Amino acid sequence: MGLANEKIISQVENLLQGRVVIPSIQRDFVWMRPDVRDLFDSLYRGYPVGALLLWKTNLTVPFKTAAVVQADKAAHQPFYLLDGQQRLTSLAWVYRPESKADGRLIDLRFDVRTEEFVNPSAIQSKDPLLFRVSTLLQENVQYHEVLNAAGVEYSDPHFGAWMQRLQRVHDIRRQEIAVITYESDDYEEVAELFARLNKGGRRLSKGDLVYSAIAARWAEGLDTMDAFHQELQDSNFALNREAVLRLMSLLAGAGAHHIKLIGADMDEAALKEAWHATERALRFAIDFLKGECSIPRSEVLSSPNVTIVPALLLHHRDGKLRPGEAQLLRRWVYTAMAFSHYSLQVEGKLDAEARLIRTRAGEDLFAELIRRASGTRSRDSALHPRDLEQKYSTHPFFKLLYIAALRGTARDWATNIAISDQPMNSGAKIEFHHVFPRARVQGTYAKEEWNSLANLAFVTGQTNKMISSRLPAQYMAEIAPERLAEQWIPGDPELRSLDRFPDFLAARRSLLANALNELLGLPRYDAQAAHRGPDELPADEELIVEDPAAPTLVGADVRELCTEQGVEIHVIYEDRRVDAYYDPSSRTVTIPSGPGRGAYETPSGAAAALVRALNPHVVPNRNGWTFWTVTATGERLRSIR
Repeated sequence: MGLANEKIISQVENLLQGRVVIPSIQRDFVWMRPDVRDLFDSLYRGYPVGALLLWKTNLTVPFKTAAVVQADKAAHQPFYLLDGQQRLTSLAWVYRPESKADGRLIDLRFDVRTEEFVNPSAIQSKDPLLFRVSTLLQENVQYHEVLNAAGVEYSDPHFGAWMQRLQRVHDIRRQEIAVITYESDDYEEVAELFARLNKGGRRLSKGDLVYSAIAARWAEGLDTMDAFHQELQDSNFALNREAVLRLMSLLAGAGAHHIKLIGADMDEAALKEAWHATERALRFAIDFLKGECSIPRSEVLSSPNVTIVPALLLHHRDGKLRPGEAQLLRRWVYTAMAFSHYSLQVEGKLDAEARLIRTRAGEDLFAELIRRASGTRSRDSALHPRDLEQKYSTHPFFKLLYIAALRGTARDWATNIAISDQPMNSGAKIEFHHVFPRARVQGTYAKEEWNSLANLAFVTGQTNKMISSRLPAQYMAEIAPERLAEQWIPGDPELRSLDRFPDFLAARRSLLANALNELLGLPRYDAQAAHRGPDELPADEELIVEDPAAPTLVGADVRELCTEQGVEIHVIYEDRRVDAYYDPSSRTVTIPSGPGRGAYETPSGAAAALVRALNPHVVPNRNGWTFWTVTATGERLRSIR
């Protein structure tokens, strides 16, 4: 990696001459005129404006048309601008206004009286003391002539000071900017570099780089892939690039780690074949998810990776399933969603599942897939009502209950018309409604109770307005009992008064748990059975019984691990290591920098924040005691609890 300070104007010239280009992975120019003005104000005042990140490579990387008119392709391999596009383009627009690609010039002026940069209005543009910055940036500008032309004579008492201010604007071209040049022919390496350096703006993913690499070898690649993504968008099943590329890589025989798609053995023919197989497989999968699983759009999925196993299986089966297999595959989909199967170790899990699909068949295949998707639970253990405590609208259970309501053809409480995920009438759009309205319970009961799943139902917007803040004892008398039963509302009218709210929640959790059990193909909850099985993870504040052979650190042992910040802990999630500190006295966790940065009251709170930052497509709930690792010992955090 090279680091040098270079004159700003030389980098602007490199952009204009085509020696620096914009790779196709970069976003379009998005700055507004005030952003350009603020950049020049910072440069004038000597404030730092960040660095430029250039990528030097021997690979043929596709690039797109910049927002400036560039000279013909450079004779030598260009540098690719990974970070700094907005700043460098803005400088070029002002330095050479005619270079702006759309022809709409930026008229940036400098007010010599106030030392402010201005985007002038029509009236302000007639002010002779608002000088065009583009004029002041030219190489041989004569400041006294510029002032004379504006009517400022040598005898003017401000002449000397104003001339110095104009010179400071001109000297922006001589200011230096840090230029980081990274030389590599390894796309994965460049992705990691960009992820670490480019904290602001659009985060560049490895998927972006892989798409770019594919386009470099397959001329119509980007257009073909973008067209299919638009098709997915139009069908309300948009999927992120990472999930699609994982499927493509599996179909290409390279495994789920999609960075392998840029390997030397992946030529244009191989990439085209793998992509066309990917399109075919995803069409099979989406039809299955919509039709068999009643999942109306991709946002209802807990993770876009849930589409990959159905896609692989249906691709290998030419879109055909044997009798009974549709129900088993549907059960796998719901199970993978319910227990956030793809929240960790995504590629490893997909590789294992792809091997199962290739090597097993019949009930044996589906039994093993479902067992794996069940996580730490046994495959056939029923959900307990207590499993729904402290679960909210962000939890996968909520999405599954929504699917169950759609599958059961639940009808709206006021109109008696079946609820629709995508109605034409805006008043029929589904909202989740607090059965006991928030305005009536938030002063008496904790948010964890009134905002929980057990107090939410699916109704239309017009019904929500009709209910308003009335208590269930009032408005449920107007609703047909079968409408309430469709959404698992307890039938006992005694539970609808404000003082019975906790009893209502308990009764409804039982109904919801069995609704989920039915959807997941699990046995009904038996009230006589013990709640906790040995395979379930404990909550943060429950006693953890350690294996007798597991090391336990207490007292002085824990103190020896403490630094000034606390006990050093870490996690590797989504191929990234994140370090943090655990305070044994308060049980708080602090993530000092990077994704999820902040202080958290519990290890699970810190874990959820990190998952939310790195993988927003999955439900972030995590057991912090098993999520974090004590760096010094390599044991789970629970070992020093």
